[in-house]
Amino acid sequence: MPAAQLQMECLMDTVPFQFDAYGGFGTVQGLARLDEQGLELQFSTSDALFGVLKSGARSLRVPLDALLSVRYTAGWFWLMPVIELRVRDIRALKGLPESDQGRVSLGLKFRDRHDGRAFAADLDLMRSRRRILQLDRSIEQLAAQAPASVLHSEVGSPPSSLTPPPAPPARGFGGRLESER
Repeated sequence: MPAAQLQMECLMDTVPFQFDAYGGFGTVQGLARLDEQGLELQFSTSDALFGVLKSGARSLRVPLDALLSVRYTAGWFWLMPVIELRVRDIRALKGLPESDQGRVSLGLKFRDRHDGRAFAADLDLMRSRRRILQLDRSIEQLAAQAPASVLHSEVGSPPSSLTPPPAPPARGFGGRLESER
């Protein structure tokens, strides 16, 4: 499958998010955007008290290879939906507040819950397809490096160097060998 098809037909490629930061004294608002390279989080922070102190817009790129899991949860009484992201390397979320231990929870507004569910499903599907492509390439590389004796052996018979060990003797009831009865 070519990389162009990896993007496929994304039903939902952006979703707005927000979450509290800095122990409740700050708010992060932004837009999660999905493209063929991965996930882009565009966000800005502001103080939660007055909303006067705002940072400039920042952008953080999270490659699909760095994503470990994507999960959508409806939240408390289905009123507070969240997209939870986990990454393989904590450096993938560097610069994003409240991204403890390689995970971040992107809060959604109730009206964006359907878009958020579709976004999380699309992102997880793209992540899975990218992983399958990587595994296919690894299998092809291993097959190219396999010795000729393994590739040309008879069908149904294992190569002589890879024969399994003999089976242990059968034990009957009580752990005694059949010949001990």
